[in-house]
Amino acid sequence: MQQLQTNIYTDQRECMRLTHVSFVVVIDCKTGKSYLGKLHNYNRLGSYFELEVALNPGSDVKILIEESPYITTPVPLYAEVIWCNDNNGPEALFRYGIGVKYNQEVNC
Repeated sequence: MQQLQTNIYTDQRECMRLTHVSFVVVIDCKTGKSYLGKLHNYNRLGSYFELEVALNPGSDVKILIEESPYITTPVPLYAEVIWCNDNNGPEALFRYGIGVKYNQEVNC
């Protein structure tokens, strides 16, 4: 069973974010390609996850959170990619770190 981390902290974001590590499936709305990634944290406005592929800022994506402690089946979250950086940290499983802002107007 997955352990929920409940650290709450802020930095340059508009609201607090919660640490929650879980696998995600991220679908690029333009290409329809899906990628497995790892979610690290989220808040009511967006989230941060890692992928093996880069996504361009401005790209629309659909995110499915796997094994969430809050829901039994993945609920799609729609978002816009705000930034994408090379992720060269020692604990990184995936090459890129990606920040998104939720946007319910995204349609894919």
